[in-house]
Amino acid sequence: KQWYQRRVRGDHIESHSTAPGPDFILTKFDLSGHSPLVEFYLREQKLARDAGTAKLLSRKEIHSYPSEGETYRQLITKSRRKVKAITREMNGYWNDCHRAHVKTMNENLAERLEFQQKSAKLLENPTVVGKLAEMIVNDRLHNQSGANIKIASTIESIITKQDEADDRAI
Repeated sequence: KQWYQRRVRGDHIESHSTAPGPDFILTKFDLSGHSPLVEFYLREQKLARDAGTAKLLSRKEIHSYPSEGETYRQLITKSRRKVKAITREMNGYWNDCHRAHVKTMNENLAERLEFQQKSAKLLENPTVVGKLAEMIVNDRLHNQSGANIKIASTIESIITKQDEADDRAI
């Protein structure tokens, strides 16, 4: 409950560093007050009979502190910013793709409408339809090279003549 109350009041909550913690070393400590170095000296010099027989206690001491690094709070904040930036970029990319798709669809629709109008104009004239049908059947029967190009140019010239005639009529 205290943690929650501190958050509500807006007090600063300290964040831990993301770097590894401090380095520890094990040291021996004589419970009777002698340091391991003094006991070693007394034992080597044979000055005390009971030197080194005392109970030693292992103790951890901080050998070195870590450098001030990035905290978890800073790491989380930076990660959130990266996620927001990537999301913004992806949304922009998808919006651009959508705009390009809509543009292409509109262009295709315009081309299809133009094709349908030209097809309807060609099919209105039975003489033109007969001549084109005769050319296509002849091409299929004889398999002549370049016949497709000839048919396409004939269709294009007929459409051009009909457009010119429509322009003069207006």
